[in-house]
Amino acid sequence: MEHSHRHTLKIEKVGFYLSILCAIHCIATPVLITLIPFLGGSLMVDHSWELWFIGGSILLAGIILWIDYRKHLNTIPLLLLNGSLLVKLTEVLWLGESFEFITGSLGALLIASAYYINWKAKVKSCDC
Repeated sequence: MEHSHRHTLKIEKVGFYLSILCAIHCIATPVLITLIPFLGGSLMVDHSWELWFIGGSILLAGIILWIDYRKHLNTIPLLLLNGSLLVKLTEVLWLGESFEFITGSLGALLIASAYYINWKAKVKSCDC
């Protein structure tokens, strides 16, 4: 049981840091596109890698938070994760890429907050 907890904690840390990196990416991309024009025509224009990154982050967070929810019944992290997904869907379906800086940053911060609140609740509630 102890080995399983350590493995889950490592995966949870990876997910937390990925969401922080996502927030940094969302904040830095407009600056980089402005300062380094040649990036604007290559990797930054192709959004397929970004969709895979976002999808993987949300999937990883969903698995981790669902497993912990079943143990501790803390709904706040799941609500934050759903809020992040709602923000991204709002951008994709209605707002468009002109709001990506705001929606991407907000979504990543919601996922990071979900991980943090989940971690604090886990530490507070048990030794699992």
